[in-house]
Amino acid sequence: MKITIHWGRVFGLFIAIIVGFIAIICFKLINKSNQFYDEDIGQCDMHEAQEIIDNLCELYSLSQVTGSHCSSLCNINSTLTLAQCLSLSQSKIVLLMSTNTSSYVVLKSTRRYFDKHHTDLLFHEPIVSIPSALLTFYDIINSTLDRHLGISNDNLKNEDLIRRLFRYDRIENSMILLDKFEEVIVKYNDYYEHNLALSLTTELNTLFSLITQHEFLLSHYYRSKHELMPKIIGWCGHIYITEHLTPLNHPMIEEQLNSETWIPKAWLANRLLQLIDSFDSELHVPLHLCDLR
Repeated sequence: MKITIHWGRVFGLFIAIIVGFIAIICFKLINKSNQFYDEDIGQCDMHEAQEIIDNLCELYSLSQVTGSHCSSLCNINSTLTLAQCLSLSQSKIVLLMSTNTSSYVVLKSTRRYFDKHHTDLLFHEPIVSIPSALLTFYDIINSTLDRHLGISNDNLKNEDLIRRLFRYDRIENSMILLDKFEEVIVKYNDYYEHNLALSLTTELNTLFSLITQHEFLLSHYYRSKHELMPKIIGWCGHIYITEHLTPLNHPMIEEQLNSETWIPKAWLANRLLQLIDSFDSELHVPLHLCDLR
């Protein structure tokens, strides 16, 4: 029996295998070079991430959460869509969202669900007394600022504190939360309207879910420090939206080095490093800086 070997076919098959192998390697390299690639994203599942967004949007449809960007996230013609899950754990959510302008923003929160635990809500039933609810809310704000940031706002009026923490154009019940507190107390002392109470309950619970998150509190309270704090664009329920910062590349670094603002920034960075060093060398005992979550 004579066996005929078609060397042309064998050679073609060999070339095809090599080309396929090279294609697989190139595909992996391209994925790794993607600016959003992360080798250690843990159990970051896209389906689970989308479920978190869907659960939040269901609460929005039931008027149980509110926020400046709920419609952008939840409506049929939404402008924010899930692009990649960056981090997903019980204490941290970071989701990359694409916009309709071909740019990206980041969704963040320290918890997955808005009202899973009893302590997640400030008011579990609709507000009965607007003045009483406002006093409770302002007490929570002041105690939170004092406990987490060591800030006392004794000289800051309540309505100004709301502007400082949340921006006036992000507040829905502005006639209550942004008007003079003393006048609001008098006006609504004997006045009650059910739909208004429901709306205020939803908004206060939403704002409460934000100020209990350290990163939001720090970033938004000091949002005027553009060079230090990431810009918070808005929020929906317990999830807030920040700008997406891309890693620096060489041209960007060179541009920074040649800019007029580089020297004062470098001076400030050097002074901060000296301050940190002094914590270990000039005090009776070393002062340990805790990581702010």
